[in-house]
Amino acid sequence: MLKRIGTAIGLFVLCAWSILRVARPPSPVPATAPDTVFSAERALHHVEAIARRPHAVGMPEHDQVRDYISAQLTTMGLRSQLQQATGIGTRYQEAGRVENVLAWLPGSDPKGKGLLLVAHYDGVGAGPAAGDDGAAVAALLETLRALRARKTPLVHDVFVLFSDGEESGLLGAAAFVREHPWAKDVSMVLNFEGRGTGGRSFMFETGPGNLDAARVLRRAGGATAASVYTTVYRTLPNDTDLSEFASLGLPAMNFAFTDGVELYHTSGDNLAHLSPGSLQHHGTQMLALTKQIGNGPLPRPITGDGVFFDLPILGLVVYSERWSIPLALLAAVLVVVLVVRDRTGVLAGVVTAAIGLAVSGLIGVVGGALVRGPGVWSGAYAGSVVLFALAATLACQRVALRWSSPRGLHVGAMIVWAILALVASAMVPGASYLFTWPLLFSAAVALRSRGRAVPEWAVAAITLLLLAGLIYGVSVLLLGVAGPGAIVAAVFTSLIAGLLVPQLETIVAGADRLGVAWPAGAGLAFAIVGMATVRSNADHPVRSTLVYAENADSTDAWFGTTLGLNDAWVRGTIGAVGAAPAWTKRLAETGNQFAGRAVARVALEAPSAGLVRDTLLNGARRVVFRVTAPPGTTALVMRATGAPVLSASIDGRVVDTTRYRYKTRDWVMEYAAPPDSGAIVALSIPVGAHIGFELAAWRPGIPSVPGLNIPKRPPNVVPSQTGDVTVVFRVLRF
Repeated sequence: MLKRIGTAIGLFVLCAWSILRVARPPSPVPATAPDTVFSAERALHHVEAIARRPHAVGMPEHDQVRDYISAQLTTMGLRSQLQQATGIGTRYQEAGRVENVLAWLPGSDPKGKGLLLVAHYDGVGAGPAAGDDGAAVAALLETLRALRARKTPLVHDVFVLFSDGEESGLLGAAAFVREHPWAKDVSMVLNFEGRGTGGRSFMFETGPGNLDAARVLRRAGGATAASVYTTVYRTLPNDTDLSEFASLGLPAMNFAFTDGVELYHTSGDNLAHLSPGSLQHHGTQMLALTKQIGNGPLPRPITGDGVFFDLPILGLVVYSERWSIPLALLAAVLVVVLVVRDRTGVLAGVVTAAIGLAVSGLIGVVGGALVRGPGVWSGAYAGSVVLFALAATLACQRVALRWSSPRGLHVGAMIVWAILALVASAMVPGASYLFTWPLLFSAAVALRSRGRAVPEWAVAAITLLLLAGLIYGVSVLLLGVAGPGAIVAAVFTSLIAGLLVPQLETIVAGADRLGVAWPAGAGLAFAIVGMATVRSNADHPVRSTLVYAENADSTDAWFGTTLGLNDAWVRGTIGAVGAAPAWTKRLAETGNQFAGRAVARVALEAPSAGLVRDTLLNGARRVVFRVTAPPGTTALVMRATGAPVLSASIDGRVVDTTRYRYKTRDWVMEYAAPPDSGAIVALSIPVGAHIGFELAAWRPGIPSVPGLNIPKRPPNVVPSQTGDVTVVFRVLRF
């Protein structure tokens, strides 16, 4: 009994250690630290100044943040520079006026290339943006202060970009890459982001040929990084400012913390919720890497991609992707030797492992479908899914013992691991280490004829330190306990159980049904705890956005939401929902799910477009407009209907559609922070064609509408994304 308990405790401790390694940021360094050290306590003063109020582009508070950053640079003795331009996004149908704040820290080598540090200072309309991206802006200011405190300069130049308009389509980064002369002097890019309010700062994305970048990160130390994150991120429809730098083909690294994602892009993304430790991890890595790269060779050596992951004591393990297949083949050969030597029950072991994976995957599907609201980010529900998957796998193994043995089950599971390792090494080498290294150690230990107890625990340690934290990071921090997140948690749990047969057999041997019942019972207990304790509150809020929209071409006015009727407060505030007219679905550039009711019309000032020129050019009709918006407009959605748009330019800059994430039937563009003088839009359409030109002007806040009473939000309901907005829609014909 003591051995069973000790084994269970040992596995639990390894899982907890693995999870804490990816979840717990370092302690913040106090302001009394030496001047050359990064201090989160010092940096927090910047966050306090930046994240007082929402400061999306076009808001008055946006300009205050811009001026604060410029003033801080001046105080440090750095000459700041303001790049004012029209940014044209290459990933989304968005453009707008941006004001990038730039600074330059000269190196001792005036002829060399430089490192670029990037953080965006704009936010969304709903919240003060302490995590996204006030923490990174503060970290960048504190890093510059620490670098200025050094007695000797770095060898290479350090360029600094406080980019504008990231939340509006990466516009500031696009304008820098396209127009600023410093872009040609940049040799490497480090970008810092926030997708929450806490946790460790993950290095989750790289530029091309990341082997050298990973080696630099290893020498800097303190990193939480893995090539699997880069592999997965490259397949996701997500972008940061770094996406605009992809056209330069530079080595790059992207960092972000993701815990507290429930508060991302909400009013809860504030100083009170921001973790000082997350800010410290941001800044520690930023300063260390800047010194490492700034004193190293630039341009960096050209390499291929690498495989990398971090482990306790060892730090970041890095090797070339070229080793992925040989290592997987070596592991497979060891497994073949095991199969030749231990044939009994191996086939049953393979079948058992496959069935366990299938059943666990089904548990992930069902469990993920049942979890909703704040429970999506709950560790209790993630634990429930994991424990039910473990119970299912153990049940399969207990049944299979009629035809096999613990040894046969173990070797059979390793065959499945070998197949996965070979497939991953060939198709997604950045993720291959997840399967190859646990399998290598497991097969090598299994080949020993005696004295396996201590080496088997080494296998358990490597497996759980690599994978338990990954499960937590994916299913709780990144994707949530829903959909893919729950499936990943369940399937990897089953895989791990296959490699840990020696330890699990110690726990459940001779326990009959009790061996399966304890994880199932624990899973049920976790689910009950989740249902009893997980509630929407200020830390786990319900997102909401209220919209007042009116049609300038009619008497229509509607009040509703674009985020769904997902809470009693939202439903009660909007009231009886009616059949909304078609124009309410065309307020945003990619459409929306507007739901609401008709209300009294306020008759607000509408956007407009005046014809500047209508000519024939290169066999097409070239129509040029000056588009203007009412004062206070933060975004103007423009849509051309009725004819195909062959090409377009905005404020004299050609719109490049080749890298767009999404294609739309009509030509559509959102213009952020339109100036008082208006935007110049030129569209080429077929000769003889006519177009309708739809405009939707967005501004913060809801006007005073007769008969409309909006009660105060309860603590568990918060504004999200744009926050509450007013939209005026109209259609012009040309």
